Amino acid sequence: MRCLIEQSVLEPTLSAMARVAPVRSSAAVLQGVLVEADRGQVTFSAYDYDVALRMTMEASVVDPGGVVLPAKLFAELVRRLPKGTVDIATIAPHHLSASIDVDATHAELHGFDPEEFPELPDMRGIAPVELSAKTLVAAVESVGYAAAKRDPTRPILEGVHVACDDGRLVWTATNALRLVQVKQAVDGELPIRFTVPRRGLSELLRLLEDEEETTVQVYQSASYVMFAWDHVQLYTRLYQGGYPDVTRVIPTEFIAECRVERDRLEQAVERTTILAENEHHSVTLELSNGALCMSSRARDRGQAREEVPILESSGEEVRVALNARFVLEMLRAMEGQVVRIRFAGRGRPVCFHDDDDHLHLISTVLTRD
Repeated sequence: MRCLIEQSVLEPTLSAMARVAPVRSSAAVLQGVLVEADRGQVTFSAYDYDVALRMTMEASVVDPGGVVLPAKLFAELVRRLPKGTVDIATIAPHHLSASIDVDATHAELHGFDPEEFPELPDMRGIAPVELSAKTLVAAVESVGYAAAKRDPTRPILEGVHVACDDGRLVWTATNALRLVQVKQAVDGELPIRFTVPRRGLSELLRLLEDEEETTVQVYQSASYVMFAWDHVQLYTRLYQGGYPDVTRVIPTEFIAECRVERDRLEQAVERTTILAENEHHSVTLELSNGALCMSSRARDRGQAREEVPILESSGEEVRVALNARFVLEMLRAMEGQVVRIRFAGRGRPVCFHDDDDHLHLISTVLTRD
């Protein structure tokens, strides 16, 4: 195999492959990127059974063929190469290593037999659903933060649930202490229902960063979902089993609510968090007499209190304690300028809504006072 590719085109592709390929694996070939050259195109593939990525680009193919090269090392080498045309060629007689040349720079990488690289999930015969990249990016940016970082007892909570319900695409993420639900209007009922790992969606977000006008085709099988557009195919394994019924934890009745500026609320949380207890890292929100006060205290350091200007309020007086980190991560994921806060009562979850009325719910922290 021999092909010629511009360094400026090759570098971002290999960076994406290196993010997918595992650093350690019982199968050493999975630490590599599969390079396949044929008929004026070169295809790169990385796969760790949870996430797979395939990207194809136009190139000058001198000799067709393939090889698997160590992904992290290959990406790092190409990143440091000078600008210009990269000449990639397998080395005879076994063609399991490759030379990498740009002008006076020469390197050789030992690789693996491409026959050892596993087949990517087969999506043939599956009819795709089309979604705009803008729709996908908006949803993932809003919900991704709320999924559990690690939950060995309920790994499905590490994922994001996606389903079409009554003409709306519903994205849900929760770690059992906080919850986000984003609803997007779509044309008709779409055959979509799956729970996808947060890691796969994070990679999707990176790849679609500059592709807002792109249409993405979504293929769903029993075990995988594939997002495909232009020259990219991103696969991610699906969680099996039913996602928890989150409707049971969403309050339906509220005793008070208020509206505040998002930036102003974020600033207040950041300041009061400085003196929040290390154990719970909690801040207290108190809605009283048409004012929203935020406070925190630490027995060994002191206390802080700040009044957040409100745009409007109604209902009873209420006081709750919330995990400050959860509040900050929520506010940073929100879009728009105004946040609507709805209180269901002491000890009940607090519901936050952004300009698009997406639901962000945070459970209260139990306190002695």
